[in-house]
Amino acid sequence: MANEPALQMLGLARRAGKLAFGEELVREACTDKKARCVMTASDAGESTAKKAAFYAERAGVPLVVLPVDKQTLGAAIGKNGCAVCAVTDIGLAAAAVQKLAAQDAAYEAAAVLLQEKNARIQSRKGKKKPKDRVKAPQAQPRETAKPAVHSARGTSGRAHRVDGRTRPSGAARTGRKPGKTPRT
Repeated sequence: MANEPALQMLGLARRAGKLAFGEELVREACTDKKARCVMTASDAGESTAKKAAFYAERAGVPLVVLPVDKQTLGAAIGKNGCAVCAVTDIGLAAAAVQKLAAQDAAYEAAAVLLQEKNARIQSRKGKKKPKDRVKAPQAQPRETAKPAVHSARGTSGRAHRVDGRTRPSGAARTGRKPGKTPRT
């Protein structure tokens, strides 16, 4: 069974990085609207099957129950066992379900749905979106405020900048503590 065409497509999707497997990754792919088809093994647990159906319904993608067990599905994608997976590429998902539909007519509805979706997506590729004719005003560069430089001998009590640090006047030159006035 490892040489079934549909399982070969899932293995190809895994190697291409277009397959999410396991409950958490499938949930994430469906939540991000990246999943194109959710697939479960025939012997998946009741809880896992319910979650997969919920994720697929929420993402608006078909749920396909594969005619293989978890071990066979896992072997096809290179894992020990896998109960649920999601294909994130429309072409690979359509091809895998099309291969399933060629073997069993029960998958025909999902195959037709994915083929139509694939055709719509492929027809949009290469077309540029119309650009707005009105240009947005470009942001003017901000003028940076220059620090005020005060006299080093000033006794006005205002701070001034020396070597990037702010010091009270008088303390910069003499190294004395602020608040004490230098002797003359």
